[in-house]
This record gives sequence, C-alpha cells and structure tokens, in this order.
Amino acid sequence: MLTSLLQLLTRRAPGDYDRAFVRDVEVKTTIRRHPLVEKSILAGWLIIVVKCFVVIWAIDHWAVPLHPYWIMVPTIIFAAVCTAVYYRRD
Repeated sequence: MLTSLLQLLTRRAPGDYDRAFVRDVEVKTTIRRHPLVEKSILAGWLIIVVKCFVVIWAIDHWAVPLHPYWIMVPTIIFAAVCTAVYYRRD
C-alpha cells in the first residue's frame, strides 16, 4: 500500500509496468450434485433418527444393561463421515 502511494506521488511507472496485471485466470466449476443421491442421504439420516428412538425405547422396554449411546454414536459417526465425504469431494 505504501509503495502504491509513493508511485502515485512521484508519478513514476513501476519497473515491471509492461507486464500484464492478470497473469492467468483459473475458473473452477462446481460439481453438480445428484438430487437422487441427496435424497438418499436425507432418507438415511431420517432412518438413523428413527433407529435412535427405537434403540432407546427397546433398551428401556426390555431392560437391557447397555447404554443406548454404544449403538447410536458409532452409527451417527459413520453416517457423518459418509455425508462429509460426499459433500467435500472434488
């Protein structure tokens, strides 16, 4: 910023003025998402939510000596990893 101000005040052209200001432009296209895959991911998450409620109910109903998180947390982690891989792909 200071060098630009000095060039403006002294009215001298910079040494590399003959070079182009923009050397190259790279345009990245976004990957088109597949609606069917996104609906499948949403359906999978809804099934996981239903599964979590069923697991909590079943463990309470039959007095299983197991905490529901032992079943729910790995399912949610793996589903989150799969969803992140899909949305972060190049």
